[in-house]
Amino acid sequence: MWQYFLYFVSLFGLAQSANLVRLAEAPLEVLGFWRLLVSALLFLPFALKNNFIQNFRSAPQTLNFSLTSGFFFFTHLWTFFYASQNTTIANCMIIYSTNPLFTALGAWLFFNEKFTKRLAVAYILAFIGIYQLVSHNLDFDRGLVKGDFAALISALLFTGYLLTGKKVRHTFSNSAFSTTIYFTAAMLFLFTGLTKGIDFIHYPTQTWLAIGGSILFPTLLGHALFMYLVRYMNINMMTCGKLIEPPISAVIAFLLFGEVLKDNTLLAFILTSSAVLILFAPEIYKHSKKTFFKDLDEGAS
Repeated sequence: MWQYFLYFVSLFGLAQSANLVRLAEAPLEVLGFWRLLVSALLFLPFALKNNFIQNFRSAPQTLNFSLTSGFFFFTHLWTFFYASQNTTIANCMIIYSTNPLFTALGAWLFFNEKFTKRLAVAYILAFIGIYQLVSHNLDFDRGLVKGDFAALISALLFTGYLLTGKKVRHTFSNSAFSTTIYFTAAMLFLFTGLTKGIDFIHYPTQTWLAIGGSILFPTLLGHALFMYLVRYMNINMMTCGKLIEPPISAVIAFLLFGEVLKDNTLLAFILTSSAVLILFAPEIYKHSKKTFFKDLDEGAS
């Protein structure tokens, strides 16, 4: 039962990413570097306690998977930010929401996880919900092709990040994995920014507060918690459930920036919420039933 609670906490954390990026008003390399460097340093003491350096030395293949996952994470974030800047947010959200299909294919090939009928129904409902949310802003102008393509590549790269991360999480602690991928991605953001001559220091208080928020919510409560759970939950269900993020993000944008919530926002939230219920309600009910009867047995004894 605890996995589901933590999963929904991670979804809420991940849904804050776009709004915090907008609030920061800084180059994506600056946001990515500080967000991931600080996150890596926060996990480092726990990783050292688990002797992660010695463990990686004894399992170089696992280290290679971790570094690869860090590279996928960096390129996923970079292409997603590029897409959001070079196409409409609506196009970006619709195209990126194809990610569960790529993840399902990869999970089937590498982990033998089946794409069930219930998962298909949930995915269709969630996709329709996202379409309802952004359909009035869709624009397939030729000038947006690069941004649209970047959103598709970002969806593929996120799948690579998830699958390589799941491979590592079978045997290594979340602190060791998170420290490695966050530090790898942070250095790549730093290198990219330096080649562009970007200033990494001189920004207003609002930017640093937004960076702090991005460390807490989309990174620690979002990605780190999400990757912690891939060891215990079905990866197809987890990625499909992520499609509830856009409506949550829209509600937060209304609260932070006063963006108007249109009628189809409520419909989108209902559809995506229904998809999540279809995914998780049977498992939660089954677990609750087992716990209930277990408590009865313990009480009787």
